[in-house]
Amino acid sequence: MLTFSDTQISAFLAYFLWPFARIVGLMLSEPLLSSRSIPRRYKAGFALMLTLLLAPILPPLPAIPVLSAAGTLLVIQQLLIGIIMGMAMRIVITGVEMAGFLMGTQMGLGFAMFFDPQHSSQVPAVSRVLTVFATLIFLSFDGHHVLISALADSFQTFPIGTSLRVDSLREVAIWGGKLFTWGIWLSLPVVGCLLVVNLAIGVMTRASPQFNIFTFGFPLTLMIGFFALYLALPLLEPAVSQIYREAFEFIAALLKAP
Repeated sequence: MLTFSDTQISAFLAYFLWPFARIVGLMLSEPLLSSRSIPRRYKAGFALMLTLLLAPILPPLPAIPVLSAAGTLLVIQQLLIGIIMGMAMRIVITGVEMAGFLMGTQMGLGFAMFFDPQHSSQVPAVSRVLTVFATLIFLSFDGHHVLISALADSFQTFPIGTSLRVDSLREVAIWGGKLFTWGIWLSLPVVGCLLVVNLAIGVMTRASPQFNIFTFGFPLTLMIGFFALYLALPLLEPAVSQIYREAFEFIAALLKAP
């Protein structure tokens, strides 16, 4: 009769549970994989499939019982590592959304909102357009494959059981602060153009008080804003691609064993 000891059962559970926790953490926070348009059972099945593929090539696991306080903390740590990897990519998308918000506000489209099922809230229309644009750029250079490859490499460069560096969370916070820089940087071509237009309208209003700014200024600002956005889109592609590369480099640098 085939029997298994508690130690063998614990080792078998750890063999799949700990890498599964890191993969699930990534899928909970990464913008593409965490999309609400993907059914949860498909996400769970994909995470389980990745676990089955990566488990045989994992480095030796620590000899820690799964059903113990140390084992529970290790599961939480792996979940946190996956969430950090996904958040690095989500911050990039949030920076693009912020750029769209700034553009839309200057164009006079701050009121143009619609429901976004991804965020379960109202988002500016220009932000949504740029988010789709950034997502297509991510898919165009197989960013989802690169991300999964980075996840697989993280088990080698940052094996299960390795403690996070003390300054890791501080580095993540600094990385999160870059979304404001990226938002302003990506929106500068359109915002700068509209600033000149608003200054010109202000001079015209000052020179001619009977000039009706509401009937002429808003359509002009909207038209020039769309034209500036049309001209800026080809320039946004290399900029967004560079930000994605920085995100992958940040993940690789963050998950290096101390």
